[in-house]
Amino acid sequence: MNRGLVLGGRILAAVLVLIAGYLHLKLYFDSYRDTDVGGPFLLNAAASLVVAVALVVWRNVWVTVAGLVLVNATLIAFGLSRTDRGVFGFTERGFVPSPEATISVVVEIAAAVVLVALLFVELRGPAPERRPAIG
Repeated sequence: MNRGLVLGGRILAAVLVLIAGYLHLKLYFDSYRDTDVGGPFLLNAAASLVVAVALVVWRNVWVTVAGLVLVNATLIAFGLSRTDRGVFGFTERGFVPSPEATISVVVEIAAAVVLVALLFVELRGPAPERRPAIG
């Protein structure tokens, strides 16, 4: 397994998670601070910072899993917020607020893809050594 490739993937995942967290923080201060989802938006931003730092600092499969849990939970919450029940009673339609909602969904999907690839590489482990056959 190429350590440089894994580190590059972790840095890319961290940047994507940070972008998503920044967007949630921006939305918190722009309009959601006084709503029922204000707290979760702020919590998402804080969790994104923690996960992003952990992805770069610790090479541990559980950090990768934590990143996947964060981005997938965020995507699920986004989807649920577009239903009649909403999330915490909060509903929206389409990709509002624009452009943050669209950018956030794209970035979180990209982060999920990178994190799944990292998880695959990390769980696969190093390739076994090949020894020449003795003839």
